[in-house]
Amino acid sequence: MECSYGPYWIGNNATGSYTFTFSPAIPEVRVSLVSINDFPPFGTEELSFEVNGIFYPITNPGMSDTCSVPAIISPTGTIRAAPGSKGVGSSWKDVIITETINSLTIENIWLSGSPNGTIVQLLICCLGCPTDAGTMLEQTLHACINVPATLTHNADEVLDNDDLLQFILFSDPSDTLGSIIVTSNTPAFIFNPATMQTGVTYYVAAIAGNNVGGNVDLNDPCFDISNAAQLIWHPLPEVELQTDNSDVCPGGCRTLTATLTGTPPFTLTVTSPAGTTTLTIQDNTGTFEICPPIGTPPGSFTVQATALTDAYCACP
Repeated sequence: MECSYGPYWIGNNATGSYTFTFSPAIPEVRVSLVSINDFPPFGTEELSFEVNGIFYPITNPGMSDTCSVPAIISPTGTIRAAPGSKGVGSSWKDVIITETINSLTIENIWLSGSPNGTIVQLLICCLGCPTDAGTMLEQTLHACINVPATLTHNADEVLDNDDLLQFILFSDPSDTLGSIIVTSNTPAFIFNPATMQTGVTYYVAAIAGNNVGGNVDLNDPCFDISNAAQLIWHPLPEVELQTDNSDVCPGGCRTLTATLTGTPPFTLTVTSPAGTTTLTIQDNTGTFEICPPIGTPPGSFTVQATALTDAYCACP
């Protein structure tokens, strides 16, 4: 980015401090300066910088401006007019200051004499952050507690060399970072009964920012967060089998009632001496018959549920 002069001015005949505040904080500014004067006997000036209230020494000059004399860096880190620069003044374009910047103060100091003529013409360029967490597929995923829930990120992130992309599961969209339950390097999450509940809507978003110890720095001024997808966990379904009369003759039949817990519809598989039966049950209760074939030996036998699924989960 190259900055031209304006829109902020310190001058004419200006002196003292000028503070610019940024909310939210920015990671970098570029300051362009023109007409820093050395005009004996009228006066000689220099500029001092503070970032967040702390003196910021300039160590690298900005770009030369062919229309005036390049300024110089003093031994203390201020920017000073070049000797003999009266009339045209000293200048630099794009003095780069890289910090987490909440406030920038520029003080115009007269080393001798008094303000005279155009002092400083100032441009502050705030570089936009390239960091972009990308987007999540907008969806509400209903997931079973016994398998990982995998949501979809659109792989459209933009990262700096020192950035990291991660994913967060959180509970309150009005307090995203304050309600993070778990952070993952992929958009896949495992149900944890100690921190999560079934039937509750959770949210999953991508986050991006500086990599600090293997995690995204939430205080990175370029920190970015995506839109959120929704996630609802569901418990495993359960079934209880009952019959009013357990006695049955070979070749006869008995009706059993299945009482189901979960979200209909259900698919239930049962086994018995009569064979294997698979049923589709549209409600939380259903009935079916067991008919032991002729030749079934006397005595008790077992009717067992061997597989059960509901709208969201499967019990093998």
